Amino acid sequence: MDILQDKILEYLNKNSKKIDFWTLKKKLKINGEKEENLLRNALQALEEQGRVYLDKNECYCIFDIDKLDKIQGKLFISRKGYGYVNTYDEKQGKFSYLIHPENLNGALSDDIVIISDFTKMKSNYILAKVEKIVKRNHDTVVFEYQGNGLFTPYNQKSNLTFTTQDDTSRLVFGDRILVKVNKDNLGDSKTPIFKGEILYLIGHKDDPKIDIETIAYDYGFVTNFSDEVLKELEQIPTEVKEEDLEDRRDLREELIFTIDGDDTKDIDDAISLNKESDYYILKVSIADVAHYVKPGSALFEAAKERGTSAYLADSVLPMLPHQLSNGICSLNPGVDRLAITCEMKIDGEGKVVSYDYYKSVINSKKQMTYNAVNSILEEGIIPEDYEEFTDSLQLMEELSRLLEKQKKERGSIDFASSETKMTIDDNGKPIKVEARKQRTAEKIIENFMLEANETIATNFFYMNVPFVYRIHEMPNVERLTEALEFLKSSGLIDDKKINRLLAKVNNNELHSYDIADILRRLEKQKGYIAFSNMLLRSMSKAIYAPHNEGHYGLALENYTHFTSPIRRFPDLMVHTLIREYETFENIDYIEKVLPGLCEHASFMERMADDAEKAADELKMAEYMQDHIGETFEGTVIACTRYGLVVLLDNYIKGRVDFEDILDGKYYYGTESHELVNVNDHHKNYKIGDRILVKVKEVSVPYRTVNFKSSKENIFDCKSKVKRKHIING
Repeated sequence: MDILQDKILEYLNKNSKKIDFWTLKKKLKINGEKEENLLRNALQALEEQGRVYLDKNECYCIFDIDKLDKIQGKLFISRKGYGYVNTYDEKQGKFSYLIHPENLNGALSDDIVIISDFTKMKSNYILAKVEKIVKRNHDTVVFEYQGNGLFTPYNQKSNLTFTTQDDTSRLVFGDRILVKVNKDNLGDSKTPIFKGEILYLIGHKDDPKIDIETIAYDYGFVTNFSDEVLKELEQIPTEVKEEDLEDRRDLREELIFTIDGDDTKDIDDAISLNKESDYYILKVSIADVAHYVKPGSALFEAAKERGTSAYLADSVLPMLPHQLSNGICSLNPGVDRLAITCEMKIDGEGKVVSYDYYKSVINSKKQMTYNAVNSILEEGIIPEDYEEFTDSLQLMEELSRLLEKQKKERGSIDFASSETKMTIDDNGKPIKVEARKQRTAEKIIENFMLEANETIATNFFYMNVPFVYRIHEMPNVERLTEALEFLKSSGLIDDKKINRLLAKVNNNELHSYDIADILRRLEKQKGYIAFSNMLLRSMSKAIYAPHNEGHYGLALENYTHFTSPIRRFPDLMVHTLIREYETFENIDYIEKVLPGLCEHASFMERMADDAEKAADELKMAEYMQDHIGETFEGTVIACTRYGLVVLLDNYIKGRVDFEDILDGKYYYGTESHELVNVNDHHKNYKIGDRILVKVKEVSVPYRTVNFKSSKENIFDCKSKVKRKHIING
């Protein structure tokens, strides 16, 4: 097919006029149905690559950006419904195109689109409109039935509708359905209409927990497994068989245990630690999921399609069926389990001096919880049945502190966490929202898993074979420069220090250590969470890739995800590759398929992140509904053209629109990134300000919280304002 693509491009380059399919078929001497299909496929591939343009008259030409005045790229849609297409040109650099919701033309996030009608804005963005959809990368949409044959998208960001030949007579008002929509618009740009196939009736809008299930489907996570998967499950054993132990190291007598959250059912990792002379011998044993889930099986395909488990408020959408994720693959206590063990010898400086990895069989001696371990290590309180593990846990804390120190010395970036912990009752109602804290036990597991991931990645990097890496590129130069300029103007960091960093940014020399150092300098500031978020937004998104470019944020040359194969497909791929490289028989095939697998895994990770955020926002809105009129403390994390964005101390986020700022008129200062008071500049709002806000209104369907704020309520160490301190309501 590559030869046929070359012929197409050669012909179109020689002919300046546009040409339809049938003329092109004749000119290229294509005969028969089989060759005709090959031609269609080749043209579609070239169109998706952005090398050929197909106009509304079904005619083809070379995609010349200058002649056509059009650009092709991948669309990203923000949670507010605005579309973005980013492009990069070696000569002109990076451009960002902004598409208003009414100009998306039915396109969905991650679609490949063609944009046109460009208008330069005063900011760095260029306004554009979506002309057509070239390829849908996420083609399922949730609709809600409004009666009389009318449907509206559940996701308020979308303005598309659909027509279908499926029977809708049994639907009732409020039913939610999952629809597969194609890419060809039958309507117009204002009312995009697409052919749709009804895949599934999700439920009714009044059903219990329907919103969480709807969010799952809206972001591409199906809740059921296919009949083929269920049939394969019948062949999966419920306990380890004797024949499974061949060629495995027997670690069943060692003091191995797990540490997880109180409610964890899918246990990926177990740990053990001993000390020999001045060296720590750390063993991280990871569930050998690849022993049961093999390439080509329905189980493997289901895991690949999902990409990851999704944790939506109080619901878990597992990547693998519970029979595997909570059963034979989960490293439950007191039962034999198959594992892949990464054994590391670590010196007194926290550096791995030698390592090995091998297939093993383990028998976890205890399923520990973070809370119980923290009570031992932080409070000296030993819960019942933990006595025999105390010495081992204290040794683990000792090693974890060494690894933590080593992380800081190499420049690993530790941003302020804004994760929340929600307590939800049996009816799905949130009754408590609080900031999630990482304590000693959580750090032990994080540091040990990081070490195992780096060790496995390093091994396969030096083997020089196709592999799955977790890569994190350099920060976004424009956003990072903006953040540094803000810190400079605010006087929070010394001007000379910032100027040196800006010079490094311009020369592409800024090390992660520099950002880590800034965060350490800022962490005592009252508005630290806002400054940390600003720097975090300048970071690139970590992705999975078949090539190694290092991990900027962790300051590591080699990194992968090896430690969670029950809930992440990339980890399962790594385990599968470990098995493949016992023979090296399929390297050519592996090299061919890995790019697509990595791209899909990265996409599904983004979908899971967005779904989890949507679920959290829904529950937070439900929670705040019971607190309308109450006052909360918070931090200004953004000043926008619409007002303020405020993060409460329990990490619930909301907006303060201009009309809800009660002490005067304000405008957005473009240069200073603050809200400027027209009459009194001493009352300006800046990022990092600590303020009091009152809950004005809440919209659960839109998952939004709106506040009222008055500058008179801002408090600092000298403030005499009497405030109500509410964190958990």
